[in-house]
Amino acid sequence: MANYNHFLFQLKQETVLTWNQIYRQTVLQLMGTVDENDLLLGKDYSEQKLLPLLIEANDRVGLQHFYLQKLILAYLFGDGDRALLNAANAELYLDGVAGFINVPVYHFYDALARLSVYHSATKDQQEEHLFYAISNQKKIQTKARSAPMNFQHKCDLVAAEKSRVLGDIVEAMEYYDLAIQGAKENGYIQEQALGAELAGAFYLSIGREKIARTYLTEARYCYQRWGAQAKVAHLESKYPQLLASASISTNIEIHNSTSSASTKSSGAGVLDLTTAVKASHTLAGEIVINKLLAKLMKIVIENAGAQTGFLILEKNERWVIEASGSVDTDRVTVMQSIPIDFVEDDREIPLLAVSVVNYVARTQENIVLNDATREGQFTHVPYIVAVKPKSILCTPLIHQGKLSGILYLENNLTTGAFTPDRLEILQLLSSQIAISIENAQLYANLQQFNHNLEQLVQQRTSELSQTLEDLKSAQNQLVESEKMAALGGLVAGVAHEINTPIGIGITAASLLAEKVTQFCETYANGSIKRSELEKFLDIALQSSNMILANLMRAADLIHSFKEVAVDQSSELKRTFKVREYLEEILISLTAKLRTTKHKVEINCDQNIVLDSYPGVLSQIVTNLVMNSLVHAYDRDDEGVMAFDFQLEDDRLIFEYADNGKGITPENLSKIFEPFFTTKRGQGGTGLGLHIIYNLVTQKLQGTIQCQSQVGKGTKFTIAFPAQIND
Repeated sequence: MANYNHFLFQLKQETVLTWNQIYRQTVLQLMGTVDENDLLLGKDYSEQKLLPLLIEANDRVGLQHFYLQKLILAYLFGDGDRALLNAANAELYLDGVAGFINVPVYHFYDALARLSVYHSATKDQQEEHLFYAISNQKKIQTKARSAPMNFQHKCDLVAAEKSRVLGDIVEAMEYYDLAIQGAKENGYIQEQALGAELAGAFYLSIGREKIARTYLTEARYCYQRWGAQAKVAHLESKYPQLLASASISTNIEIHNSTSSASTKSSGAGVLDLTTAVKASHTLAGEIVINKLLAKLMKIVIENAGAQTGFLILEKNERWVIEASGSVDTDRVTVMQSIPIDFVEDDREIPLLAVSVVNYVARTQENIVLNDATREGQFTHVPYIVAVKPKSILCTPLIHQGKLSGILYLENNLTTGAFTPDRLEILQLLSSQIAISIENAQLYANLQQFNHNLEQLVQQRTSELSQTLEDLKSAQNQLVESEKMAALGGLVAGVAHEINTPIGIGITAASLLAEKVTQFCETYANGSIKRSELEKFLDIALQSSNMILANLMRAADLIHSFKEVAVDQSSELKRTFKVREYLEEILISLTAKLRTTKHKVEINCDQNIVLDSYPGVLSQIVTNLVMNSLVHAYDRDDEGVMAFDFQLEDDRLIFEYADNGKGITPENLSKIFEPFFTTKRGQGGTGLGLHIIYNLVTQKLQGTIQCQSQVGKGTKFTIAFPAQIND
């Protein structure tokens, strides 16, 4: 903060510099560098000097910062009346910090300050304090709904204090614990400390001195971690009878004790807690099982004074050696799962005293043999007789009452190597060792699970990819089938439409042939009259004109059908007029449409031109119309199917609508899915709209949407570029 102040000074940011000085001076007072705890005085901020300047400049932000910090300091150091006075001043300038964190912090400390003086206030004042405390709590709760990690524990602490003053002991207990836990989980160590302090005071007020000591000790510890030494001193002076005996020391003296399995040492040992804590942190910081066991053996051998050591864990209901090390080498052997009674080919005895390990596993007690060949109940064990170890230490690793492992250590140079203080170190570390091993094993299991899961996912992905390819192949075949069906419909339309002009032409030709035959007979007899000649010529002229006109009509139809057929059976892109091409498509559907009472309406400018895939448009139009004929109407319905084409900038907006039955909401979201149909037993394949969707989104590079209302009809809106760029 001092560096930040210096930086602001260089930038001549005087206003922000003043605000930062307020907070730095607050920190200094909490650290205990100044005597006054309720006034912002010091070399970084002088209240008598700068407060008048803030008022004169009407710096409402700075004034709110100032009075808020005075409120916090006064409350933390137990001056409730002065805290309320500063709270009243801080409230005057809340408008200057709207949206700042200052606002909920003010509500938090104002509520706590009011509740702290509740019992010493008059009845009217109590009602006022309670009213504003509840109001502040509601405001904090509103914030907590959006950010519980920042505000819920504050709300819980106010609730605890409110329950305390109202005499609801059980509820107060619950809220104190909620507040402390919430602050701890979310990194608010200062509010964890405050919650523990208030909980300790509460339990002390109801005569629970032992519980109060626990909470107050936690409060002091948290304040120490926070760096608020002035607050630590304040707490110790306020509760000397509870905190005097709990002073934290870096060294603990361990006196020797005698037992059947140990001899007296020459003097008292001193346990270095710093070493134990560092070792514990080292173990806690490793999660990979191989690395953990390697570090573990080095730490244990170094701190216990052993030459060799073994870590024994249970695997498949058998005790096996999972780590072994020696003081003579940095190499540690891990994760070989060697049975404790394993005997190598070149030796006749196991690697350690199996009887000692089994005894510890069975009784969960420590075994310390200061002279293994001469004392204790294991002097006749074959391993001890053969190897003649000087000192043996075997200790269980217990976590939550469960034996999770065993440490076996030897020193073959010195008797009495494993002194009580070294045993004490191992016992202090044993819980962390057990926890670290359990966590590492869980992590290893999780890694193996993830590996297996990845393999399974890869296998399933491969299977799904093949299935997807098979489905795509099947879908392409079905699409081709739909294309052939569309071409079949086109052929039916061709046959029906061409049949009319050809039929008329045949009738006219037959009549002309009959009249020519009659005329030839009359001419051969030489009895032809002028009137008969004129009548014949008139019939011949009309018949020939009719034949010619119908043949030309048939030729035009064949040309149109040829264009559509070529487009539907190819993927060629070309330029075409939309309206003319739409009319050609609808001609191919005439055979279907004529069997119904429906009308087709077209709204399309004659000049709209596309550079796209006409065959794709033909398939889309055909499938939309057929979808309406199959699904939208009953047999005797009279409906309207409308096409609307609009050109907007460089995109064609194509709307198709019918006024049929509509689509139910539960089916609307599924209409583009392959094989979804409501007319499965009536010839529906469920591919028509799926094909349309694929053609629009892939081939035409566009979008398609569907809107529908039951009983009123359905509308499809399709948008795609007027010019497709390959």
